[in-house]
Amino acid sequence: MRLLSVIVPVYRDALSIERNFHIIKDVLDRHAGEFRYEIILVNDGSPDNSLEHLEALYREYPAVTGVVNLVRNFGQVAAIFAGLRACSGDCAAVISSDLQDPPELIPEMFHKWQEGQKTVLGIRANRLDSLSVSVPSKLFYRLMKAYALPNLPANGFDFFLIDRAVIDRMLVRPEPNGFLQGQVLYASGPVHEIPYTRRPRELGKSGWSFGKKVKYFLDGFIAYSFTPIRLIAVLGVLLFCLGILGSIALVIQVVYFGTRAAGWSSLMIAMLLLHGTEMLMIGVIGEYLWRTLDQARGRPLQIRPDRKPATLRPRAASLP
Repeated sequence: MRLLSVIVPVYRDALSIERNFHIIKDVLDRHAGEFRYEIILVNDGSPDNSLEHLEALYREYPAVTGVVNLVRNFGQVAAIFAGLRACSGDCAAVISSDLQDPPELIPEMFHKWQEGQKTVLGIRANRLDSLSVSVPSKLFYRLMKAYALPNLPANGFDFFLIDRAVIDRMLVRPEPNGFLQGQVLYASGPVHEIPYTRRPRELGKSGWSFGKKVKYFLDGFIAYSFTPIRLIAVLGVLLFCLGILGSIALVIQVVYFGTRAAGWSSLMIAMLLLHGTEMLMIGVIGEYLWRTLDQARGRPLQIRPDRKPATLRPRAASLP
Protein backbone atom coordinates (compact mmCIF):
# COMPACT_ATOMS: atom_id res chain seq x y z
CA MET A 1 0.00 0.00 0.00
CA ARG A 2 1.38 3.42 -0.99
CA LEU A 3 2.47 5.90 1.66
CA LEU A 4 1.07 9.45 1.61
CA SER A 5 2.92 12.17 3.52
CA VAL A 6 1.07 15.30 4.63
CA ILE A 7 3.31 18.29 5.38
CA VAL A 8 1.91 20.91 7.78
CA PRO A 9 4.06 24.00 8.49
CA VAL A 10 3.17 25.48 11.87
CA TYR A 11 3.80 29.03 13.09
CA ARG A 12 2.00 30.58 16.08
CA ASP A 13 -0.87 28.07 15.89
CA ALA A 14 -1.04 26.94 19.51
CA LEU A 15 -4.76 27.78 19.71
CA SER A 16 -5.82 25.61 16.80
CA ILE A 17 -3.16 23.09 15.85
CA GLU A 18 -4.53 20.15 17.90
CA ARG A 19 -8.06 20.69 16.59
CA ASN A 20 -6.86 21.04 13.02
CA PHE A 21 -4.56 18.03 13.32
CA HIS A 22 -7.50 15.84 14.34
CA ILE A 23 -9.56 17.16 11.41
CA ILE A 24 -6.79 16.15 8.99
CA LYS A 25 -6.32 12.80 10.71
CA ASP A 26 -10.05 12.03 10.63
CA VAL A 27 -10.15 12.73 6.88
CA LEU A 28 -7.20 10.42 6.26
CA ASP A 29 -8.57 7.68 8.57
CA ARG A 30 -11.74 7.52 6.49
CA HIS A 31 -9.56 6.33 3.59
CA ALA A 32 -7.35 3.99 5.59
CA GLY A 33 -8.02 1.11 3.19
CA GLU A 34 -6.67 3.09 0.23
CA PHE A 35 -3.29 4.29 1.52
CA ARG A 36 -1.02 4.53 4.53
CA TYR A 37 -0.20 8.03 5.76
CA GLU A 38 2.09 10.10 7.92
CA ILE A 39 1.58 13.68 9.09
CA ILE A 40 4.78 15.73 9.33
CA LEU A 41 4.35 18.79 11.56
CA VAL A 42 7.06 21.43 11.12
CA ASN A 43 7.42 24.01 13.88
CA ASP A 44 8.81 27.11 12.17
CA GLY A 45 10.33 28.65 15.30
CA SER A 46 6.96 29.57 16.81
CA PRO A 47 7.31 32.05 19.71
CA ASP A 48 4.24 30.57 21.46
CA ASN A 49 3.90 27.03 22.83
CA SER A 50 3.06 25.42 19.48
CA LEU A 51 5.97 22.99 19.88
CA GLU A 52 4.50 21.63 23.12
CA HIS A 53 1.25 20.85 21.32
CA LEU A 54 3.13 19.16 18.47
CA GLU A 55 5.10 17.00 20.89
CA ALA A 56 1.84 16.05 22.66
CA LEU A 57 0.36 14.98 19.34
CA TYR A 58 3.46 12.91 18.60
CA ARG A 59 3.22 11.15 21.99
CA GLU A 60 -0.46 10.42 21.34
CA TYR A 61 -0.05 9.21 17.72
CA PRO A 62 3.61 8.18 17.31
CA ALA A 63 2.85 5.74 14.46
CA VAL A 64 1.54 8.40 12.06
CA THR A 65 3.05 11.66 13.35
CA GLY A 66 6.44 13.24 12.83
CA VAL A 67 7.67 16.54 14.29
CA VAL A 68 10.40 18.73 12.84
CA ASN A 69 11.53 21.66 15.00
CA LEU A 70 13.39 24.62 13.52
CA VAL A 71 15.53 26.71 15.89
CA ARG A 72 14.00 29.99 14.68
CA ASN A 73 11.49 31.33 12.19
CA PHE A 74 12.91 30.67 8.71
CA GLY A 75 9.65 31.27 6.83
CA GLN A 76 6.94 29.03 5.44
CA VAL A 77 8.88 27.98 2.33
CA ALA A 78 11.88 26.82 4.38
CA ALA A 79 9.53 24.96 6.75
CA ILE A 80 7.86 23.17 3.84
CA PHE A 81 11.24 22.12 2.46
CA ALA A 82 12.20 20.80 5.91
CA GLY A 83 9.02 18.72 5.89
CA LEU A 84 9.67 17.43 2.37
CA ARG A 85 13.18 16.43 3.38
CA ALA A 86 11.88 14.57 6.45
CA CYS A 87 8.95 12.78 4.82
CA SER A 88 9.07 9.19 3.52
CA GLY A 89 5.97 9.06 1.33
CA ASP A 90 5.61 8.02 -2.29
CA CYS A 91 3.90 11.40 -2.64
CA ALA A 92 3.41 14.37 -0.34
CA ALA A 93 0.59 16.85 0.17
CA VAL A 94 1.30 20.32 1.60
CA ILE A 95 -1.44 22.11 3.51
CA SER A 96 -1.45 25.15 5.81
CA SER A 97 -2.06 24.55 9.50
CA ASP A 98 -4.95 27.06 9.63
CA LEU A 99 -7.06 24.76 7.39
CA GLN A 100 -8.28 27.55 5.15
CA ASP A 101 -7.61 24.95 2.47
CA PRO A 102 -9.97 21.94 2.79
CA PRO A 103 -8.20 18.72 3.86
CA GLU A 104 -11.13 16.79 2.35
CA LEU A 105 -9.44 17.28 -1.03
CA ILE A 106 -6.31 15.34 -0.03
CA PRO A 107 -7.81 11.88 -0.84
CA GLU A 108 -9.02 13.22 -4.21
CA MET A 109 -5.54 14.54 -4.89
CA PHE A 110 -4.12 11.13 -4.00
CA HIS A 111 -6.50 9.40 -6.42
CA LYS A 112 -5.40 11.74 -9.21
CA TRP A 113 -1.80 10.89 -8.34
CA GLN A 114 -2.64 7.17 -8.58
CA GLU A 115 -4.03 7.83 -12.05
CA GLY A 116 -0.61 9.13 -13.10
CA GLN A 117 -0.67 12.85 -12.27
CA LYS A 118 2.72 13.83 -10.80
CA THR A 119 1.55 17.21 -9.52
CA VAL A 120 -1.97 18.03 -8.34
CA LEU A 121 -2.75 21.64 -7.43
CA GLY A 122 -5.58 22.92 -5.29
CA ILE A 123 -6.72 26.07 -7.12
CA ARG A 124 -8.65 28.83 -5.38
CA ALA A 125 -11.72 29.29 -7.53
CA ASN A 126 -13.09 31.60 -4.84
CA ARG A 127 -11.98 32.87 -1.45
CA LEU A 128 -13.96 34.12 1.54
CA ASP A 129 -11.22 36.43 2.84
CA SER A 130 -11.63 40.18 3.28
CA LEU A 131 -10.95 42.56 0.40
CA SER A 132 -7.74 43.73 2.08
CA VAL A 133 -6.43 40.16 1.72
CA SER A 134 -8.01 38.96 -1.53
CA VAL A 135 -7.33 42.03 -3.72
CA PRO A 136 -3.54 42.22 -3.11
CA SER A 137 -3.34 38.45 -3.55
CA LYS A 138 -5.08 38.58 -6.96
CA LEU A 139 -2.86 41.46 -8.07
CA PHE A 140 0.24 39.59 -6.90
CA TYR A 141 -0.53 36.43 -8.84
CA ARG A 142 -1.65 38.27 -11.97
CA LEU A 143 1.64 40.17 -12.10
CA MET A 144 3.57 36.94 -11.52
CA LYS A 145 1.63 35.18 -14.26
CA ALA A 146 2.03 38.05 -16.73
CA TYR A 147 5.75 38.73 -16.23
CA ALA A 148 7.37 35.73 -14.55
CA LEU A 149 5.48 32.39 -14.64
CA PRO A 150 3.01 32.06 -17.54
CA ASN A 151 1.87 28.60 -16.32
CA LEU A 152 1.03 29.86 -12.83
CA PRO A 153 -2.71 29.53 -12.05
CA ALA A 154 -4.50 32.88 -12.05
CA ASN A 155 -5.14 32.83 -8.29
CA GLY A 156 -1.98 30.97 -7.36
CA PHE A 157 -1.82 27.94 -5.09
CA ASP A 158 -0.51 26.97 -1.65
CA PHE A 159 -2.24 23.59 -1.38
CA PHE A 160 -0.77 20.82 -3.56
CA LEU A 161 0.33 17.19 -3.83
CA ILE A 162 3.55 16.17 -5.57
CA ASP A 163 5.15 12.87 -6.55
CA ARG A 164 8.36 11.58 -4.95
CA ALA A 165 10.24 12.30 -8.19
CA VAL A 166 9.17 15.97 -8.02
CA ILE A 167 10.19 16.12 -4.34
CA ASP A 168 13.63 14.76 -5.15
CA ARG A 169 14.10 17.32 -7.93
CA MET A 170 13.15 20.17 -5.61
CA LEU A 171 15.50 18.96 -2.87
CA VAL A 172 18.55 18.67 -5.14
CA ARG A 173 19.23 22.41 -5.05
CA PRO A 174 16.81 24.36 -2.82
CA GLU A 175 17.02 28.14 -3.23
CA PRO A 176 17.54 30.30 -0.09
CA ASN A 177 15.07 32.96 -1.26
CA GLY A 178 12.97 30.67 -3.39
CA PHE A 179 9.45 31.11 -4.70
CA LEU A 180 7.70 27.86 -3.75
CA GLN A 181 5.09 27.85 -6.51
CA GLY A 182 7.76 28.47 -9.11
CA GLN A 183 9.91 25.63 -7.79
CA VAL A 184 6.97 23.22 -7.83
CA LEU A 185 6.02 24.15 -11.40
CA TYR A 186 9.63 24.07 -12.61
CA ALA A 187 10.16 20.54 -11.22
CA SER A 188 6.85 19.27 -12.62
CA GLY A 189 5.49 18.34 -15.99
CA PRO A 190 1.80 18.86 -16.77
CA VAL A 191 -0.24 19.56 -13.65
CA HIS A 192 -3.81 18.69 -12.70
CA GLU A 193 -5.92 21.39 -11.06
CA ILE A 194 -8.75 20.92 -8.55
CA PRO A 195 -10.76 24.10 -7.83
CA TYR A 196 -12.05 24.86 -4.33
CA THR A 197 -13.27 27.75 -2.19
CA ARG A 198 -10.73 29.04 0.31
CA ARG A 199 -12.23 29.35 3.78
CA PRO A 200 -11.78 32.24 6.23
CA ARG A 201 -9.41 31.67 9.15
CA GLU A 202 -11.36 30.61 12.24
CA LEU A 203 -8.81 30.83 15.06
CA GLY A 204 -5.61 32.72 15.68
CA LYS A 205 -3.95 35.40 13.61
CA SER A 206 -1.99 34.89 10.44
CA GLY A 207 1.79 35.43 10.64
CA TRP A 208 1.83 36.23 6.91
CA SER A 209 2.48 39.96 7.33
CA PHE A 210 2.49 42.59 4.59
CA GLY A 211 6.27 42.81 4.73
CA LYS A 212 6.60 39.05 4.19
CA LYS A 213 4.19 39.22 1.25
CA VAL A 214 6.25 41.98 -0.39
CA LYS A 215 9.47 40.00 0.11
CA TYR A 216 7.85 36.86 -1.31
CA PHE A 217 6.68 38.80 -4.36
CA LEU A 218 10.19 40.14 -4.92
CA ASP A 219 11.67 36.65 -4.45
CA GLY A 220 9.35 35.22 -7.08
CA PHE A 221 9.71 38.10 -9.50
CA ILE A 222 13.51 38.15 -9.32
CA ALA A 223 13.78 34.35 -9.43
CA TYR A 224 11.64 33.81 -12.55
CA SER A 225 11.57 37.09 -14.46
CA PHE A 226 14.21 39.13 -16.25
CA THR A 227 11.67 41.86 -17.10
CA PRO A 228 13.18 44.53 -14.74
CA ILE A 229 16.65 44.09 -16.25
CA ARG A 230 15.27 44.16 -19.77
CA LEU A 231 13.32 47.34 -18.95
CA ILE A 232 16.53 49.01 -17.80
CA ALA A 233 18.30 47.92 -21.00
CA VAL A 234 15.44 49.18 -23.19
CA LEU A 235 15.30 52.45 -21.25
CA GLY A 236 19.06 52.83 -21.73
CA VAL A 237 18.76 52.35 -25.50
CA LEU A 238 15.89 54.86 -25.68
CA LEU A 239 17.74 57.46 -23.63
CA PHE A 240 20.89 56.96 -25.68
CA CYS A 241 18.96 57.44 -28.94
CA LEU A 242 17.10 60.46 -27.54
CA GLY A 243 20.45 61.87 -26.40
CA ILE A 244 21.83 61.61 -29.92
CA LEU A 245 18.70 63.21 -31.43
CA GLY A 246 18.74 65.94 -28.76
CA SER A 247 22.42 66.62 -29.43
CA ILE A 248 21.77 66.94 -33.16
CA ALA A 249 18.91 69.33 -32.44
CA LEU A 250 21.10 71.44 -30.16
CA VAL A 251 23.88 71.63 -32.76
CA ILE A 252 21.38 72.77 -35.39
CA GLN A 253 20.01 75.40 -32.99
CA VAL A 254 23.48 76.75 -32.21
CA VAL A 255 24.54 76.86 -35.88
CA TYR A 256 21.42 78.54 -37.22
CA PHE A 257 19.97 80.43 -34.25
CA GLY A 258 22.82 80.85 -31.83
CA THR A 259 22.61 80.49 -28.04
CA ARG A 260 22.00 82.93 -25.21
CA ALA A 261 24.25 81.15 -22.68
CA ALA A 262 27.76 80.23 -23.70
CA GLY A 263 28.61 76.61 -22.96
CA TRP A 264 25.02 75.56 -22.26
CA SER A 265 24.67 73.58 -25.50
CA SER A 266 27.91 71.64 -25.05
CA LEU A 267 26.99 70.87 -21.43
CA MET A 268 23.55 69.56 -22.41
CA ILE A 269 25.01 67.44 -25.23
CA ALA A 270 27.52 65.88 -22.81
CA MET A 271 24.83 65.16 -20.19
CA LEU A 272 22.41 63.62 -22.68
CA LEU A 273 25.02 61.35 -24.23
CA LEU A 274 26.68 60.38 -20.95
CA HIS A 275 23.43 59.58 -19.11
CA GLY A 276 22.11 57.62 -22.08
CA THR A 277 25.37 55.67 -22.23
CA GLU A 278 25.28 55.01 -18.48
CA MET A 279 21.76 53.57 -18.65
CA LEU A 280 22.73 51.47 -21.65
CA MET A 281 25.79 50.08 -19.80
CA ILE A 282 23.73 49.35 -16.67
CA GLY A 283 21.38 47.33 -18.86
CA VAL A 284 24.30 45.44 -20.40
CA ILE A 285 25.78 44.70 -16.97
CA GLY A 286 22.33 43.60 -15.80
CA GLU A 287 22.11 41.09 -18.64
CA TYR A 288 25.44 39.57 -17.56
CA LEU A 289 24.35 39.52 -13.90
CA TRP A 290 21.08 37.79 -14.80
CA ARG A 291 22.93 35.05 -16.65
CA THR A 292 25.43 34.69 -13.79
CA LEU A 293 22.56 34.40 -11.29
CA ASP A 294 20.81 31.82 -13.45
CA GLN A 295 24.02 29.79 -13.70
CA ALA A 296 24.61 30.00 -9.93
CA ARG A 297 21.14 28.61 -9.21
CA GLY A 298 22.07 25.44 -11.06
CA ARG A 299 18.55 24.55 -12.16
CA PRO A 300 18.45 21.58 -14.55
CA LEU A 301 18.35 22.58 -18.20
CA GLN A 302 15.62 20.02 -18.87
CA ILE A 303 13.55 17.44 -16.98
CA ARG A 304 12.55 14.16 -18.57
CA PRO A 305 9.39 12.19 -17.79
CA ASP A 306 9.62 9.32 -15.29
CA ARG A 307 9.28 5.65 -16.21
CA LYS A 308 9.72 6.41 -19.90
CA PRO A 309 12.71 5.85 -22.16
CA ALA A 310 15.24 8.59 -21.46
CA THR A 311 16.36 8.62 -25.07
CA LEU A 312 14.78 7.20 -28.21
CA ARG A 313 17.65 6.25 -30.47
CA PRO A 314 17.11 5.83 -34.24
CA ARG A 315 17.08 2.28 -35.49
CA ALA A 316 19.64 1.25 -38.04
CA ALA A 317 18.16 1.43 -41.52
CA SER A 318 17.62 -1.99 -42.99
CA LEU A 319 19.58 -2.61 -46.16
CA PRO A 320 17.64 -3.80 -49.24
